[in-house]
Amino acid sequence: MAFVVRFYYIAEKDPNPPLGRYEKYPVKDCALLLTAADHFFWTFEQAMSCYRFALVNYIGFHDKGMLLAGGCGDTNGMPQIDKTDYLDKAYYFGKTIYSEQNAGT
Repeated sequence: MAFVVRFYYIAEKDPNPPLGRYEKYPVKDCALLLTAADHFFWTFEQAMSCYRFALVNYIGFHDKGMLLAGGCGDTNGMPQIDKTDYLDKAYYFGKTIYSEQNAGT
């Protein structure tokens, strides 16, 4: 949770706090991009849970999506991401994250 503690510097006192908290945060967007050597069904569960709870539900940031790139390594510690399509997916994700907002401009 040290990651979330860093957000307290942008918090302001809230006289009418939701969820029993005492602070409010500016409206921001957030996205979760992760890589991992393995690709087990549980690989990203804890990070996703923390992201959804802390950033989206508690702080109130707008979730812009997730890119979870598993299977990007091997037991020797050698990168394998170039053998996946995750680099292309990350590029596309970055290019389109705000495409709905900008579609009319």
